[in-house]
Amino acid sequence: MSGSSAAGEDIVQHLSSNSNPSSSKLAKLEARMAGKAAASAPSSPPHHPMAASAPAVAFMDQEELPETSSSDDDNGEEFLIQKNTLKRPRSPDGDHILALGNFEGSANEAAKVLDVMDSRSSSDNSNRKKQGRGRGRAGTGRGRGSKTDQTRVTSTSSSVATNGQLDKLTNKEPRSSVQPGHDDRAASQEEISQLRGKVAFLEEELAKSRQEATNYHQLSDRLAKELKDLKDHDQQMRSKQMKVLSDLLIAVSKAERQEARMRIRQESFRLGNVGVMRAGTIISETWEDGQAIKDLNSHLKSLLETKETIERHRKSLKKRQSSDKGDGSDAETSMSEEDILLQDEICKSRLTSIKREEEQYLRERDRYELEKGRLIREMKRLRDEDGSRFNNFQILHHRYALLNLLGKGGFSEVYKAFDLVEYKYVACKLHGLNAQWSEEKKQSYIRHAIREYNIHKTLVHPNIVRLWDIFEIDHNTFCTVLEYCSGKDLDAVLKATPILPEKEARIIIVQIFQGLVYLNKRGQKIIHYDLKPGNVLFDEVGVAKVTDFGLSKIVENDVGSQGMELTSQGAGTYWYLPPECFDLSKTPFISSKVDVWSAGVMFYQMLFGRRPFGHDQTQERILREDTIINARRVEFPSKPSVSNEAKDLIRRCLTYNQSERPDVLTIAQDPYLSYAKR
Repeated sequence: MSGSSAAGEDIVQHLSSNSNPSSSKLAKLEARMAGKAAASAPSSPPHHPMAASAPAVAFMDQEELPETSSSDDDNGEEFLIQKNTLKRPRSPDGDHILALGNFEGSANEAAKVLDVMDSRSSSDNSNRKKQGRGRGRAGTGRGRGSKTDQTRVTSTSSSVATNGQLDKLTNKEPRSSVQPGHDDRAASQEEISQLRGKVAFLEEELAKSRQEATNYHQLSDRLAKELKDLKDHDQQMRSKQMKVLSDLLIAVSKAERQEARMRIRQESFRLGNVGVMRAGTIISETWEDGQAIKDLNSHLKSLLETKETIERHRKSLKKRQSSDKGDGSDAETSMSEEDILLQDEICKSRLTSIKREEEQYLRERDRYELEKGRLIREMKRLRDEDGSRFNNFQILHHRYALLNLLGKGGFSEVYKAFDLVEYKYVACKLHGLNAQWSEEKKQSYIRHAIREYNIHKTLVHPNIVRLWDIFEIDHNTFCTVLEYCSGKDLDAVLKATPILPEKEARIIIVQIFQGLVYLNKRGQKIIHYDLKPGNVLFDEVGVAKVTDFGLSKIVENDVGSQGMELTSQGAGTYWYLPPECFDLSKTPFISSKVDVWSAGVMFYQMLFGRRPFGHDQTQERILREDTIINARRVEFPSKPSVSNEAKDLIRRCLTYNQSERPDVLTIAQDPYLSYAKR
């Protein structure tokens, strides 16, 4: 052990001589750990002759160390390190060998010290885990033993490293085997502590989030319940509102029905009524004139009798005048020439007065005829309404309250209705299928109606009636909901006023052409094919709107200039169709020029009070006599007076040859159809 002691003493002296004041604390700790390692090392045979005379270096046991080493300068006397008074002989030739031997011994001793310190550090770490850091006392040391051991390991490594360059190379392995392992454990423990703190924080945040989620769920449930209650309440209020509104509408409609029937009774007494006549087993309906028409006819008959009496008196005066000149009658019974002339002038004046009264009565009779026509249509409407299965104020599709019947066609009925959701009046067109029809015919009718709906639903223009909705009522009935026009249709207007002033007729035809231009500027052009006065409606402010697209044709993009084939030949209203639609020798081709012809016919009818071709003929007669096929030229009556621009427009529209007739977009450029300033 003398070699080890000498090596330890050399290390201490070397550290003492080379240390500066700032590292005195580290030197003392290294010296203490070096002495502790020498005292605890096992005995071994001496390696040098001077081993017996090696100075003894005594260290205090670990139990005798002070509680704290915060001030090493004050407690420096407690380190019992004796001064080496013996001198070791040195030979110049053996210095290197002795230094090498001392290094080997010191390296061995340092390795043993590091092993012991490592084992003690492990045991201290386990004790610290059990007892708590810096508080418990182990059997072999104080509570800070682990820290002291760590300091000793560090001091030992440092002391070995200061003994030359070879000492540094030798001590690299112990330092890498001790220090990094403890640092990793400390770093791991610190990281674990941080992670545990984070986990605790996250758990706290999770608990808060769960509580907030619970609160949100409770709030959501409460709001959902409140929302459901509000919806239920709103639904109840809406149902009540709809019930109240529908009851009011029904009450008004019932009053209107009663008023209409009372008016019919009054008008029937004044204008006439439908009577039933039976001839054997055949029962037919005849019209019986009312009291007003009877009185009017009586006045006309009386005027006619008076007129005949005056005419006879004039003849007798002329006869008397001629007889008085021939036979020279008695002066008392004869009349003078002057008297005869006076009597003749009286008769002429009376005849003129009778003619004026007769014209007045005739105008009144014409007015009665118009009122009679309205009365007949109203009576027919009421009869159709009474026979309809929808006359009991039903609410269709949970929103459309049916009110009064507007009209009835071949397979459909149109009711005035009120939309209880949008709060507006609409027109419900009820399409009924005949129960006796075959299934094939029913499907054909449904396809036709769906086709009309698909055409009409995409049309949005102020001069075209809007289509709002379509739905099924039952297996044989469905309904289309249309825009309601409170005004009359053009047919009713012309029946009330057969001849319209040119200014009024012009504004109507301009609106019709604006609707047609819209139909022909779409991606898929549309031919209406059934333009007539009955399909032009007026709203409350007088705007004209085209309706009824049941016979409309969609012009595909690949159709050539000659148009598309007419597959429904024979359909439509014959007075308003062009000649090409009646050509039975081949399949005709049609285009928007069909609508141009129809518009020209309507404009002519508005201006002159009659249709240009076949006015007094039935459709069957028009078809049989080829009336439209022979309509090669249009004629204008002398009265009423119409501008040349209007006549030119009609001539262009009623051009017989289809190839020469302009289409909708071309005729719309006519200056007469524009209100722009010129």
